[in-house]
Amino acid sequence: MTKQGHTIASAGVSRRSFLMGLGATAAVVAGSGLAGCAPQTTAAPASTGDGSGSTDAAGSGATGAQKADTIQAAAETPAEKQETKEVDFVVVGSGVAGMSAAVEASRAGATVVVLEKHTITGGDSSICSGNFYCCGAKKQDELGYTDYGTPEEVAQFFFDQSDGDANMDICRLVAENGGAAMDWLVELGCDFDKKPGDNVSDRSMLSTTSGKGIVDNLIAEAEKNGVEIMMETRAIEVLMDGGKAAGVKARQGKTEYTINAKAVMLASGGFDGQDWAKELYAPGAVGWHTFSSPSNTGDGIELAKQAGAMTLLKGGLSQIHLVGREPLPLNDELSALRMVNTGVFVTDLGYRCANESMTSQFDYFTPFVESGRKEFTIICDSQQPEKRLELIKKGVEKGVVDTADTIEALAEAAGLPSYPLTKTIEKYNALCEAGEDTDFHKKPEDLQAITQAPFYAIQITPNTNDSFGQLAISTKAEVLDANRQPVPGLYAGGTLGNAELFYMRYAVSGSSMCMGTVTGRIAAQSAMEYYGA
Repeated sequence: MTKQGHTIASAGVSRRSFLMGLGATAAVVAGSGLAGCAPQTTAAPASTGDGSGSTDAAGSGATGAQKADTIQAAAETPAEKQETKEVDFVVVGSGVAGMSAAVEASRAGATVVVLEKHTITGGDSSICSGNFYCCGAKKQDELGYTDYGTPEEVAQFFFDQSDGDANMDICRLVAENGGAAMDWLVELGCDFDKKPGDNVSDRSMLSTTSGKGIVDNLIAEAEKNGVEIMMETRAIEVLMDGGKAAGVKARQGKTEYTINAKAVMLASGGFDGQDWAKELYAPGAVGWHTFSSPSNTGDGIELAKQAGAMTLLKGGLSQIHLVGREPLPLNDELSALRMVNTGVFVTDLGYRCANESMTSQFDYFTPFVESGRKEFTIICDSQQPEKRLELIKKGVEKGVVDTADTIEALAEAAGLPSYPLTKTIEKYNALCEAGEDTDFHKKPEDLQAITQAPFYAIQITPNTNDSFGQLAISTKAEVLDANRQPVPGLYAGGTLGNAELFYMRYAVSGSSMCMGTVTGRIAAQSAMEYYGA
């Protein structure tokens, strides 16, 4: 038994990608290997370097230099023992995509091995709250949440959220199969209700046992069907035979495993678990805090490139900013202060950086990265709704909000440069008086001059919790090469396969869990069709 949840070719570089911090790095990473390179709660650190490939640096956002613990570096460490396994299907990663694939295949009689490099199962799927965004599920209909529109409308929503930088076929794949995916999870013992909150769409469902509960149900079903889950085991190479994926090579401690398989699925998550990995794949977010599993270091990208896969690195990450320089938990009541529509978002240099009318926290990723800064502050005055003002005062007591009777004194209290901040507020107040925000196009109704003392500075820390833009996949979850042809026998899903669903920002909470379940099941079905099960 595993220890469930326990300690058990990118073509060219666009100007926008350059602004996002990709620059030449995108072309290098997408076009070649890295040979030679040596939420609810914050994820636990991975185990340390014994050849398994885990690292001891937690994803805390610390900016100190970190060794690049790539799969190539791990492969350079000599193994002391060799072992071989023969299976039908090998899956890299034990999150919702990988375990959905394992369950789907094992239910059909396939022999399956799942490789998990971390000390705990589930990856980011076990850390998240368990949101699931879909339409047409029986559970939604049973609960009366039927105002969810059509699959085509959901697909169009995904496409629009990508600013047109998505593949409509992939958007439709997720939208058309999401409801059935939720029904399948319910059959396995998972339960859902509508996500709480005001103005929440009927598409937004929430696991009653969080993301971890979903993964644990999948693991229980997989183990019942004979799936072997190898913990602290890192895939370091996709084995190819005549241009076809034929298994993987993996390290568990000092032992190297050759796992021969009829098909391979990569579902190893993103790349924002460590700063050294963000430096490689999304440099604009280096130094940010992260909620992601520290084992998310882009292994799947490098494994797929060994097999000739195309990578579509866009520099995008899911961003949920937090309150406090030492961030408070997301479920702290003071997290409501992350969005103050009448305030002014400034960088640590005192300059305004965003449209404060944006209602989705995910939309702040782009202005944060374009600013080039790592710390932010919301400046506001005492003209706030009563409930918000109460929270602000609690924030002062808790040390995550600074206060003073003048902007100059507030700058000193908050550690911001006085002159730039004063000029920023003066300019903002002039825009409020004019009734039009010509700088960031804030809604006129949110333009409220900052004039009434005491003034407040709410500490904001950017945080990542998912990665966008890695592998392109077909509607059969096949990994595609530079000519957009399938790499025979190689499949991907979940975060690793989201390159053509998301762009620079996350579409909506629950879309990743939905995509992971959908693509995991389809990958298994396609793999079995491929090898003639």
